[in-house]
Amino acid sequence: MMQGFRKHAEKGRHCVLLYCGDFDPFGLQISDFIRANLLDLTAAVGWEPTEEALTIERFGLNYDFIKRNGLTWVDGLETSSGRNLALPDHPDNKKPFVQEYLRRYGSRKVEANALVTRADAGRQLCREAIGKYLSTVGVRQYRQWLAARREEARAALPVAMRQTLADAEE
Repeated sequence: MMQGFRKHAEKGRHCVLLYCGDFDPFGLQISDFIRANLLDLTAAVGWEPTEEALTIERFGLNYDFIKRNGLTWVDGLETSSGRNLALPDHPDNKKPFVQEYLRRYGSRKVEANALVTRADAGRQLCREAIGKYLSTVGVRQYRQWLAARREEARAALPVAMRQTLADAEE
């Protein structure tokens, strides 16, 4: 991913990483951690994901979207370790963002895969997030490029089919 970002940045493009994750304390914070994780790879990749070079945006699963689309809440805040983040003995329970989440939403969460139950709303959510970063000129240019590639594929197909049939007869 970082190599792809570097390649596009070298061509003068601004890179965007969109993240849609769980609605839970860590899911809401992960976009803050992503940049730090990518920064750790700077030396290995030869590109630095500064705020000027890379926009990281969390979209999707927010409280209003969950409520509007009737997504299912899961009781408890069990983490991948199997421990409940809502319980005081969890090592991360006292972190301010965890306590704020508990005050606002209680000991419950919505998993990102709940979007599959509202596929149309999920697609629209993605379109809106992506659409903020696309220009109409860029979309038009992409469609023209894609049409040309499709035409090349159509032209090559009969040749490929003839060759495949000839090979099969041998």
